[in-house]
Amino acid sequence: MNLRDYPRKRYSINQFTQPPCYELEGENFYFVMDDGYDYELNITGKSTCSWNIVGEAPQNEEYTCLKSDDTTYILRYAIKDAQPRAAHTYVIDLEQRLVTMLTTKIGVNPKHPYIVYSNYDFGAIRVEGEELPFKRHGFTSDLIGTQIEWHWKTQMYTQHSYYCTDFYRIKLPETGEARQVLGSSTQKSTPSSDEPACYVKIKENMYLFVLTESNEERIKGDEGMFRSNNMAFLQNYDRMYHVGRTFGTSYIEGVFHPTNIMFGAFGNPVELDEEFLNAPNPYIV
Repeated sequence: MNLRDYPRKRYSINQFTQPPCYELEGENFYFVMDDGYDYELNITGKSTCSWNIVGEAPQNEEYTCLKSDDTTYILRYAIKDAQPRAAHTYVIDLEQRLVTMLTTKIGVNPKHPYIVYSNYDFGAIRVEGEELPFKRHGFTSDLIGTQIEWHWKTQMYTQHSYYCTDFYRIKLPETGEARQVLGSSTQKSTPSSDEPACYVKIKENMYLFVLTESNEERIKGDEGMFRSNNMAFLQNYDRMYHVGRTFGTSYIEGVFHPTNIMFGAFGNPVELDEEFLNAPNPYIV
């Protein structure tokens, strides 16, 4: 067999995803958060955890965890039976004893019920007998001007431009599955690929980049396959890869499906053309 032609899943963003990480099993975390509500997160098994706001009863969930480096993890779970749908995502930074918490909800907007809304909270990990760190992960402009080509699988790659602190834009190269699958339906039916984004510095050369496909959802609605997915990328620029997760909805053959995918990709810097980089964002004044 010629393994070059071995059949692989078409249009997959998780071919290069790392195996699930079980290193945190048995750990009990106490997160002191800046929004005023502290959280406890207990990792009870390889796929099970419990969480609670301090002082409230714990809830049991199924989680998935991936590593960005030797001491930094992205851990997520969908909150069972939550209405509207909700999920928690944590960046757990053991080196600096810091945590970033991302809470996402679907079903908040009465006109566009599939749009995802996000809330960010920053905090520190309390350790008995040790002083609580006062530094925090934080919003950043460090990545502005960065252009990266992310390789999701052998035949699927996309190019990102991080051109301002509130948006990003994506380019689908002429070759590869991304343009074949998404090019005709996405980029020809919307004014541009610009979508809301957020950038958080975790440590030197590591960032949490989060995008939400909301402009496309408002314009296309039921014509789109992916309905306002929220994607969180924990990007490691020393090792040039990212790990992350999606939270949203897919609309396939007339049926809505919750989207909860862990993904990974490796990247390389790329030079994008000036017309693409300097095009105005048509969604803002």
